[in-house]
Amino acid sequence: MIGRPKIGVGFCLLLLMAAFTPRAAHAQTLDHYTLVMAWLPGECLVKPELPACENLTIKDPAGRNLTLIGLRPDPRTNSVPMRDCDPMSDAFSTPMLAGEVETLATKSCHLPEVNIGEALAKSLAAVMPTVAYCAERRFWASYGSCSMLSQERYFQRAVSRAEDMQRTLLNVTIAGAIGSRVRIGTLIDAFTQQFGEEAAASLQIVCGRSKQRNQSVLTEIRVKLRQQGTMSTLTREGLWQEAGSSLRHRCPEQFLIAEAGQPVPDPIAKPQAPGTIDLPQMPDIPAPQAPVIEAPSVTVPSITSPVAPAPVDPTKPQPMDTEPVEITPPLPQ
Repeated sequence: MIGRPKIGVGFCLLLLMAAFTPRAAHAQTLDHYTLVMAWLPGECLVKPELPACENLTIKDPAGRNLTLIGLRPDPRTNSVPMRDCDPMSDAFSTPMLAGEVETLATKSCHLPEVNIGEALAKSLAAVMPTVAYCAERRFWASYGSCSMLSQERYFQRAVSRAEDMQRTLLNVTIAGAIGSRVRIGTLIDAFTQQFGEEAAASLQIVCGRSKQRNQSVLTEIRVKLRQQGTMSTLTREGLWQEAGSSLRHRCPEQFLIAEAGQPVPDPIAKPQAPGTIDLPQMPDIPAPQAPVIEAPSVTVPSITSPVAPAPVDPTKPQPMDTEPVEITPPLPQ
């Protein structure tokens, strides 16, 4: 009978260390960061089912400013993507309750809370409204944990750089174009006007397709930062550009800057099958009324015959037809 092989304590320790070692951490090399900012009204047109879209209006700061998605650590070109570095992210799977529907928000809220101070948590909620749906937990588990920073220091950098972006000319330009279509060059010019022409290589503009409006809308702004650039105020020296290349924008030449709370138009009605189209009802037009013209009334003047003169009596003196001539006698000589 063959006995079961004994497993040493050292082998068990190796198994435990392997289970809690960040996946692919040995092949991940941090090169720069990407500050990912959202234009939430545009995201709500593309994905109206997002919880953050409910009751969002232009009166809300998130309805007229770029908001934080996260500060993503990126590896060098052709390196292993830096994500899922938190070994505990898969250890928290809360069973679903009866009738509960699993969504991205519920999955995120099952992750452990981030350990940051009260003041920082308040600042984070101001620039990242999706913390109400535990988005910061999901981003930390997926990307932030790969930064090798503490949660306090990581979110402090993310909040500070997000606040910097909200003060840029680019954010002002986007807010000023709410509800209208803009050219992609307009946003690029706003960014390079503040940070220099070379800064265009650090900027990426992302759009999504709104099926309800049948057009492209702005959804994200991404800015590449050096590691040192995450520690201080946003400047041109802190931007990161890959040598010999520039970022490819994910937007057409023109796109919509969506307005928060903007009503979605009704879908265009499809034509009915031939033979079932109702004829339009023509309005009743009253017949024109012909004017009544009365015959003119002419008054005939009454003409009386002249009165005959009385007969002349020759025995009586008659009036002279002319004035009598006054004769002046001559003066004596």
